[in-house]
Amino acid sequence: MKKRILISFLSALVLILVLAVAASAQPASYTSGFQVQNLSDTDAAAVVITYYNQNGTEDNSVNDVIAAGTSTTYYPVDASAGFNGSVVISSDQPVAAIVNILGDNGAFGGASYDSFSTGSASASIPLVLNDYFSISTFFNVQNTGDAATTVSVDYTTSGGSCSATDVTIQPGAAATFDQTNDCSSAGEIGAANVTSDGEIAVAVVQYDTKSLLAYNAFTTGGSSIAVAPLVSQNFFNSRTALQVQNTGASATDVTVNFSPSPGFPGSPCSQTLNIAPGASANFGDSAFFNGTPACNAGAGYVGGAEIDAGTGTIVAIVNTVTTGTANGAAYSAFDPAAATSVVAFPLIMQDNFGIFTGFGVSSADGSSIDISCTFANSAATTGATGVTGFTSVQDGNNDVDLGSGYVGAATCTGTGPIVGVVSQLGGFGDKLLYYEGFGN
Repeated sequence: MKKRILISFLSALVLILVLAVAASAQPASYTSGFQVQNLSDTDAAAVVITYYNQNGTEDNSVNDVIAAGTSTTYYPVDASAGFNGSVVISSDQPVAAIVNILGDNGAFGGASYDSFSTGSASASIPLVLNDYFSISTFFNVQNTGDAATTVSVDYTTSGGSCSATDVTIQPGAAATFDQTNDCSSAGEIGAANVTSDGEIAVAVVQYDTKSLLAYNAFTTGGSSIAVAPLVSQNFFNSRTALQVQNTGASATDVTVNFSPSPGFPGSPCSQTLNIAPGASANFGDSAFFNGTPACNAGAGYVGGAEIDAGTGTIVAIVNTVTTGTANGAAYSAFDPAAATSVVAFPLIMQDNFGIFTGFGVSSADGSSIDISCTFANSAATTGATGVTGFTSVQDGNNDVDLGSGYVGAATCTGTGPIVGVVSQLGGFGDKLLYYEGFGN
């Protein structure tokens, strides 16, 4: 009997997503595709991909086989024209997937986020915006359970607290919550908490007049420590900000400790803010790095950050944008206690229609770790030794020759717990996308 492993995620923004648009502009249409990696090194994965409309009806179901250790791209998706929904992947082997969202068929740019292997009764969203300096967000909530669930959303923003109208979501389906058409007011920034009487998964899209960013909401209660392995400032005009949400019941002091990578300018420094329960706060960014006190960022600062909530619990996301361009990307900070010694990256590219990927790996606990990486359908290998912080393992151009047009997957193994982030660069409009590697 086939073992059903649920990998649920939102391919939801496929072709056209009808949203009420406030003052901040967004793409007129969305398309998306996804990449599924078979995490087994020995056995092919028989997968069933089921598409669900937002009303819970099934749009289509596709059967496929993915060879051991490889990945398959599903673009365009096998759904009806105008599809706006969600996907559940069942497999007889462990699999992982990422989703790429493109605005206006790529002319606006894109964003990326990870699949979910399980759902939870609640989800924490560190950053929501309603026309905040022309930046807004929306998110999709997917029912990962077998029965209909009622979902509630509570916001804690700069304008106060409010609650969205409850929504009932059918099994496998998803619903959209748009902050420009919800209970918050224009100009507000803050956090959200999603609860249900079943199990859910949540993905968030952030947009302004030229950029798309996406990240996974957190379906755990958070942790006292979180790791953000990639932070930059003035590195090719980039700047990074961390949005940290207090998931505990009491206000707590949160300290972010910044450390530059070896060979990059800057010095270790820290920033402490008090965060109310359910609320979030912004750390880093140019106001901190270039202010007083500061990290002495100088030109080309690249490093990592450890977020310490003491006895409290937090979750965090990392936003990076490039001044003077449309490029922007986001990823979710990692709980080091959940890190594993093997990390999988479902989508790796080299000069695929001008798109490249690069990825970096970090020691999750700060200990010295050796890392080795392999690539699907390639004899190429790479790695690093004595890694204690974030290190670039493959830059997409020079470090590893995968061959022009390569599209595949990678797996990295460490002598201790590791985490990793992939950047995709190329195309039109917003050309930068991030996604997190999967612990395996």
